Formats: sequence, C-alpha cells, structure tokens
Amino acid sequence: MENNNFNYMENSNAGYAAPTYNAGEYRPQIVREYSRREVCFAFAGLVLGFMFIKLMAAPVLARGNAFGLGAAVTLLAATAYCTLFTAQRNKITAAKAIRVALCIAFSVNVFVNSNTLIQFLDIVFVLLTLAYDKLADSDGKFNIGRRLFPADMMTALLRPFAEMPAQPAAIKQSVSKTKGGKTLGNILLGLVIAIPSTVIVCNLLMSADEGFSEIMESFFDNIAENAVVFLIQAAISLPVGCYIFGMCIKGMEKSNADSDENALRNIRGLRIIPAFAGAASAAPVCVMYVIFFFSQASYFLSAFASRLPADAVSYSEYARRGFFELCTVAVINLIIIIGINLFCKYNDDGSRPGCIKIISCIVSIFTLLLIATAVSKMAMYINVYGLTPLRVYTTWFMLLLAVIFLGIFLSLITVKVNLPKLSVIAFTVMFSALSFVNVEGMIVSVNADRYLAGTLENFDLELIEEMSAGAIPAACKLRGKLSKYSENEKLEDIIRQKVARAETGDMRSLTLSDILAEIAAKFAAKFAAENAAENV
Repeated sequence: MENNNFNYMENSNAGYAAPTYNAGEYRPQIVREYSRREVCFAFAGLVLGFMFIKLMAAPVLARGNAFGLGAAVTLLAATAYCTLFTAQRNKITAAKAIRVALCIAFSVNVFVNSNTLIQFLDIVFVLLTLAYDKLADSDGKFNIGRRLFPADMMTALLRPFAEMPAQPAAIKQSVSKTKGGKTLGNILLGLVIAIPSTVIVCNLLMSADEGFSEIMESFFDNIAENAVVFLIQAAISLPVGCYIFGMCIKGMEKSNADSDENALRNIRGLRIIPAFAGAASAAPVCVMYVIFFFSQASYFLSAFASRLPADAVSYSEYARRGFFELCTVAVINLIIIIGINLFCKYNDDGSRPGCIKIISCIVSIFTLLLIATAVSKMAMYINVYGLTPLRVYTTWFMLLLAVIFLGIFLSLITVKVNLPKLSVIAFTVMFSALSFVNVEGMIVSVNADRYLAGTLENFDLELIEEMSAGAIPAACKLRGKLSKYSENEKLEDIIRQKVARAETGDMRSLTLSDILAEIAAKFAAKFAAENAAENV
C-alpha cells in the first residue's frame, strides 16, 4: 500500500507493518504497539523476576543456605514462561522439544540434588539453554548447533539487553490506554495523597490510647524491616524481569540476516598472523613435549602398570603431582590450538592452511596421550585412597577434554565433523551423567563398600562433614561398623548435624536429598535399636 511519504511492507515475522522510506524523506518515530498477550507476559515477567531474587538468590546470598525447592520452582516457571511466550509463533520442533526437556530435567534436579556446586551448574545450564532457545525461535537455522555456535551463544546472551525497555513500555501502554489501568493509576494516586493525613491521624490516635499505640508499634516494628527487604528485592528483580521479557520479545522477531556475515567478518579481521608463523610458534612446544614424553616415559607410564616408579616417594605424591601438571598441559594445548586457528591467516579460498592442520593434529595427539596418562595415574590413586569429589570432578574434566581433543583431531581431517556441535553434545551428555548421579552419595557408597570389604584401609569421616545431605543415606550403612568407637560416635554426630540442618533450614532450600537423608537416618536408628533389643 503506497503513501505520499513512505511505503508499507508486510512483516509477517513481527506481526505488524514495517515502513520503508526513500532517501531524504522525513522518518517519523514509530511506537510499537504491544498485543494484549504481550502485555500479560510483561506483567508476568515482573513476578518471574521477583521469583529469581526471592526464591533463588535470597536464600543463598542473605541466609547462607543452598539452592533447593525455591530455585527449582523458579527455573520451571522461567521455562514455562519462555516456552509459552513464543508458542503462538513457533512450532515445537524436535530440537526445541529437546531443549525444553533438558531445562525441565535440570530444573527438577536442583530440588533433587543437594550438592551446591551441581545445583549452581544446573541453574547456569538452564539459563543458557533458555537464552539459546529464544535465539533459535527467531530463526530455524539455530535449531541445530552450527560452526558459529560460540558467536551464536554470545548473541543469545547479549541481544536481550537492547530490548530491556520493552517490558516497561508494554506495562505503560497497558496502564495508559486501558480503563482498568487508568482506574488503578487513580487509586494509587489517591493512596499517595492520603499518606500525610493518615500519618497525622495515626499519631493522634496513638497518643490518645495506649492499647492502640501498642498495636501500631508492634505492627510497624514487624512491617518496617519486611518492607525494606521487599523493596530492595523488588528493585533488584526489575532488570531481571526486563531481561527475560526482552529475551522472549527478540525470540518473536526474525534474526538479523547480516549477523552471520558480520560474525565472519569479525573473525576474518582477527586473522593477522601468517600461517607458517603460527605453525612455527607451536612447533617448539611440540618438540618439548616429544622430548619430555620420551625422557620421562618410564615415570609417567608407570600408571598404566599400576605401580610406582623407583624414585617416587608415595602414591599420593606421584599421582597428585603428575595429574595436575598434565591437566595444566592439556588446557595450555587447547589454548594453543584455538589461538593458531583463530589468529592465523587462511588460504584465499577460505580453507585452513595445511601447516595449521598438521601442527594442530600433532598437538591433539600428544594431548590425548597425556590425558590417558593423567587419568591412569588418578585411577591408581583412587584405587589406593578411595574417591573424593575433587578426584571425581577433575577426572570428569579430563575425560571431557579428551572428547574435545578427539573432536578437534577429527574435524581437522574431515569437514563432516562439526566441532562446536560435537562439543556441545558431548558436554551435555557428560554433564547430565555428572548432574543426575548423586556424586556425593556415590562417593560415600563406593568408599564404604570398599572399607567394609577390606580393600580400603581407612574411611575419611571429614569427607562426609564437607558434603551435603545427599551423602547421608550411603553413610548410614557404616553406622556401628567403623573400627574405632570414637569414629562411630563422630559419624553419629555428623548424621545428626546434617539431618538437623535440613529440618531447620529455609523451605526454599529444601531438597529431596534432605528428605531422604532424614528418612534414612531414622530408619537406620530404628534398625539399630531393634538389633540391640534382640541381642539383649
């Protein structure tokens, strides 16, 4: 439809007409009209933002408790909010269904698992997945992880900031243009006007009657502190709600068609180092690794034979020193590969130079060998001293690095391997295994079984003290079975403290592990009492 000043073009993605202008013509400011549905989600976003602060952040930051039921409910609400917001425009594809299912599963796990580290990582995973899901809603090309996934993820996290004013604008539109909104505004205005007279009358009545004065003083003593806390939490929650609403609004719009070209242009701008110079910069490191590996082969490869080298002081010194050194080497190698592939110039046709491929393959192969050695050393250490959270987490990290380096190697020899997609899938699968398994309970259970079987000399009770309630059901199998009376007493104290902490904790921090720990402790105590009565 033509007009004297500009032409209207139908924008099917945004749902409203977008004007185009000729050069030099006046361009009036276009105010976006929000639908009733979007306005409803704008108000719901206020509640959701407050839930993030009140139910998730406050128990941890203000009370020093862990995450739990409050965080799980908030994440589930955020998943439902983000999914329903764009449901009218977007179809539920298989990729989207997987993302939503992952968000639900990891949200529930925040309530199931009492391990604070795992809970925190679950929360971060859900929020990142929701942000990427809204990016995928704006364009189907993001449904499958692309080679530009790192840039896509940054876009998903940064672009909602540009739409943060959208939520206040939608609320303002609703209040200013609807009869109910105007009525609510008038009521609030009247209440503000009534404040001075109400304060004066209240003071006079308090002076006239002692009973009324006591009621008012008690009321204001309780409400003042709560009101200040509420206002602070509400103020902090406003930008949170604005960000979430802006993230969903962007999911309703078509992604920028030039974003891919801009990202590629920025990447090409970083490639300033000649290919041979980049390969040469990594070559001395590779030579050092070759010399080091072969000169120390008998020392580092002793782990594969599950025996100590002749000059090693102890299993602890041998495994710990070598393991963390090799972890550091693996991370440095990953940085080297990323650096030479990111900053070195490519061929004119856009392909990766052969020298960069070769040096990257060499570094990857040596890193895989070092990782295998490191994991073998840790396995030997665990066989002698048992499991701890640190040993489990570091071993998991090294296995993840091994998968990534294997993916790097395969992506260098064949273009069919999408490294970012492979890395994301590998991380999701491995993180799911780490998250949905009760790591602390598994550690205590394995150590307890080995201790009772006689293959583990000592059981570390301090390990249970540092864990959450998730370790208590497994620890109950050791009740009365430790070698020393003092150790049995200490174990009982630890169990009582963990259960008491769960019972007296904030409801927002309650987890299923707390409930199971209490049940296990009571059942074990009842079982012990029955056995004692039978023996008598």
